[in-house]
Amino acid sequence: MRFTVPLLLSIPLASSNLLYGRADESCAVATSEGSCQQARQCAALETTFPGRLHYKAADTNFTIWDQKQQQTVYVCRVLPTSAAEVSQILQVLVQNWCRFAVKCGGHSRFPDDSVSVGGVTIDLGLMSSTVVSEDRTSALVGGGALTRQIFAALDPYGLAHIGGRQGQVGIGGFALGGGTSVLSAKHGWALDSILEYEVVLPNATIITVSETQHPDLYWALRGGGNNFGIVTAFNVTVFPQGPVWVGSRAFTDEHAEQVLEEAEKIFTLEDAEDTNIVLEYRYSFSTAQNSGTITTTQRYIEPVSRPSVYNALNAIPAVANLTGTISSLANSTGNTPVLGQSRAIFASLTHYPSVSLGKQAIELLKEEMQLLGNSTGISSTLITYSIPTTAIKRMKSRGGNALGIDVEGHLIINLLSVTWPSNAEDRAAHALVSRFMTNFKAAAEKLDVLHPFVYINYANKGDDVFAGYGETNKQRLIAIQKSVDPFGIFTSSGLWRGFFKVR
Repeated sequence: MRFTVPLLLSIPLASSNLLYGRADESCAVATSEGSCQQARQCAALETTFPGRLHYKAADTNFTIWDQKQQQTVYVCRVLPTSAAEVSQILQVLVQNWCRFAVKCGGHSRFPDDSVSVGGVTIDLGLMSSTVVSEDRTSALVGGGALTRQIFAALDPYGLAHIGGRQGQVGIGGFALGGGTSVLSAKHGWALDSILEYEVVLPNATIITVSETQHPDLYWALRGGGNNFGIVTAFNVTVFPQGPVWVGSRAFTDEHAEQVLEEAEKIFTLEDAEDTNIVLEYRYSFSTAQNSGTITTTQRYIEPVSRPSVYNALNAIPAVANLTGTISSLANSTGNTPVLGQSRAIFASLTHYPSVSLGKQAIELLKEEMQLLGNSTGISSTLITYSIPTTAIKRMKSRGGNALGIDVEGHLIINLLSVTWPSNAEDRAAHALVSRFMTNFKAAAEKLDVLHPFVYINYANKGDDVFAGYGETNKQRLIAIQKSVDPFGIFTSSGLWRGFFKVR
């Protein structure tokens, strides 16, 4: 199938020599690694952005979520305040073929995702405003805004948007990768709530992308990740939202089957009867205590204390009494975590509903943790929730998105989160994830419940997430990427190589 993007191909270059020529031919030897006089380009940017460019050695106040990125050695970090400034920076870097990365929330796991290895980190942290429209149906959100900042800005209006579960998550990676939310049963995933994107293309041109303006790129940005340019603003839908109930109760793994059976019943109710229901559960195993725990987070998107939909689940013998509170989304995501203290790997698997597979996953993770013994600093958690029917149906809205999810009913998404304190245990942590995911996938295939979708924001390095979108969607993404980025600036061999590349 052939895909064309005529509107994008007609966009002129922001600079006549931006891509067709480089400023200093003496750098030609270094261009394959994108290391052309990085310090000199930082000095040039420092002149343009005084007080907003920081060299790594003196950038002592900079912190980021994952220790691996915290320890990444970049040359400098620059903080633009507008799309025009992002365009200026990009022109300098591309013209001189200098490596870079873009940081929004920085809630990613590997060097070059948000922090450049030996290059320039473009930090969108100063572009974090949220401006509500006059009719209060949409909001213009800066590309560097965090979930907690957006919810806090919307809360005085009695509004919300489809935001992240964690306050530190930035809208950039969250929305471009999909955007699963506690509000998804009622409102869908974040990528299907974006009305417009403000994008700085690889050639430094600034454009607005919507369903009617550059519709191919609009489709690609809904799930295509960081392959097409730098998104500097999102125009998102907002809606009335008051306080919500958040309860928690933990169970021992001897009651795993009962908990999983009740959870599946609740996921089905969430689809068909009450979209205020939002359940997730997480399994962790303590090697020190040689015991596992299933902790449930029981949300209800209305101010209803102890909603009855969870009664059967809470009738199962538990570790402790049910605890809960009614609070705003702004309050529940408002904490600022300590950053950069631990290392993490995420990995993900999506499957059709199966209590049997859920039980096997718990046993597999228990076995892996028991193999490590209690001398390790590695901890692991398997987090499970549904992709609700409402969210799947809304993926067809506004021309559809790139994810390729098209099923009846709901799916189950699993996030394996593994953390540890230092690089001494890097190899053991990676090996654990690899073994567990191999066995988990094999179990899903044996039960014939595996779904190919891998959520990009939960994926492990090396996963071919775009294959899970389906071959047609993958090829369409590649075609669109080539049309907006013919020189491969945002590809795996280009200048921003981090995160997941479609080519």
